[in-house]
Amino acid sequence: MSNTLLVELTSSAPASVAQASLAPGTEGLLRQTASHLSKLLNGASVGGFPGFEPPGDDDDYRDKIKNGRYRAQDVNDWIKEINNFLNQIIRKNPNLSLETMLRKQGLAQPEINDFIAALQRVHSVSKALSGYGVNAERVQTLESLMEILKVATWW
Repeated sequence: MSNTLLVELTSSAPASVAQASLAPGTEGLLRQTASHLSKLLNGASVGGFPGFEPPGDDDDYRDKIKNGRYRAQDVNDWIKEINNFLNQIIRKNPNLSLETMLRKQGLAQPEINDFIAALQRVHSVSKALSGYGVNAERVQTLESLMEILKVATWW
């Protein structure tokens, strides 16, 4: 097969083929990261991934997400999960920036920008809450993971 034909075949391939260069499980980890970012952003969609929707039968949890009435412990828990997902993403896909991974996942540039901005906003909020019960070490871990993923901590 000629190189030209190979390039033509891969450039018109669906996103599922394009994402083949990402490690197995990365899509689910990105989806989980987006879901947890969404929790801190009032359930908004993140980077084309659906927003977090609390169970319909839990009014307290729904209020917490939709109206941002979460406690420092909630932020701690969600940041811990985000850190866990990002750490796994980095281990599975070493030396790739978050932007590159999202592009390989098939996201368009506006969706990539939205995902990265959501991560930056969540970092900013969690850092601001560090003096109010949010674990500063978890925030520092998030900063370190963002640095590895080549994501600026400011937006």
